[in-house]
Amino acid sequence: MKCENCQIDKLSKEFPVDTIGKKCCHIPSFCLKCLINYFNVQKSNQTQQKCPECEVIISKQEVKNLNLAWEKALFRINLTKNKNKLILNEATTAKGDFYVILLSGTKLNFKLEEIKSVEDLKDAIEKKTKVRTNKQRLIHKGDELQTLSTQGTKNQLSDYSIVAESHIQLMVLLYSISKELSISSLTFDLFWGYPLSGKDFLDGTCMLYTSDGNLYRTFDWSKRYYADVPNVSHSGDIMDHANKRGHHCITAKLNLMPSHVTRLYFVLSAYNSPNIGCFPNPSFKMYDPADPDVQLCSYTIQSAATSPAVIMCVVEKNEKDDKGNWNIFEIGRLSDGNAKHYQPIIETISNINDF
Repeated sequence: MKCENCQIDKLSKEFPVDTIGKKCCHIPSFCLKCLINYFNVQKSNQTQQKCPECEVIISKQEVKNLNLAWEKALFRINLTKNKNKLILNEATTAKGDFYVILLSGTKLNFKLEEIKSVEDLKDAIEKKTKVRTNKQRLIHKGDELQTLSTQGTKNQLSDYSIVAESHIQLMVLLYSISKELSISSLTFDLFWGYPLSGKDFLDGTCMLYTSDGNLYRTFDWSKRYYADVPNVSHSGDIMDHANKRGHHCITAKLNLMPSHVTRLYFVLSAYNSPNIGCFPNPSFKMYDPADPDVQLCSYTIQSAATSPAVIMCVVEKNEKDDKGNWNIFEIGRLSDGNAKHYQPIIETISNINDF
């Protein structure tokens, strides 16, 4: 993977195995060498030590730990042992806890002594979460963990430089949309009841992101249509005052999506009410208009009852697939913010993308 600072492609083991500091909520994209140089410059200027990416305060002990990791880094040592023997030794003697993080923020704990291979890890995740192994996408340091090597042998966790305190991201695949399935469009239907305080809005929003991770367009009740993205539209507020019900409908034609748009995030947020739980009987359905009986996203809105907003799911283009396939991944990440103030939601999505 490429270091964001020096722009040099490096091995995953040349990056920190965990977040720089306890307050950081992202996996660092600076290599160890660049981080050490950065903190040495900060120290020489007698400034407060801060993370170069999110600018949270980094303690002296955390900087010391980083320096220790640099000094002990295996790639800096001229190894004379047989490489295969060394990897085998590391795999059999590795001890300590490592973690799998869901996009919702849920953290699962595992032990290196008990789990050696990627296959073992996927089986263990299924036991804890009931998520089938073929629905799991595991990411560590920008690399997707594959069960088997190109030679057909089982990949070990050590092959991906996973050690004690490593964090692995789990993306749960809800649905895979391929050309063979003939799904070219998505519809997102949202319904809600008026809260006790009177008429209010449970906003459904679709945020389009480009391949470089930047927000491109936001579709909501006030921004229903853009001339440069005619394949996505928002219904605006459809209010049934007699029955005290509200409705939003978002449509997206995936086969006509601009080539630089690779992710569509679907977000719910309370407009005036303090949280989503204020709205009685909320419901939604994401479906292909050609087959409306198939629910493509299974998130339960009630799970976000105490939060003002939730990033429900992402529809992501498979950029490694030249067939133009799309996948739907569950997120369920709670967030501050709403349709009047999107910045906290944008920051939450940024944290998801930066993992």
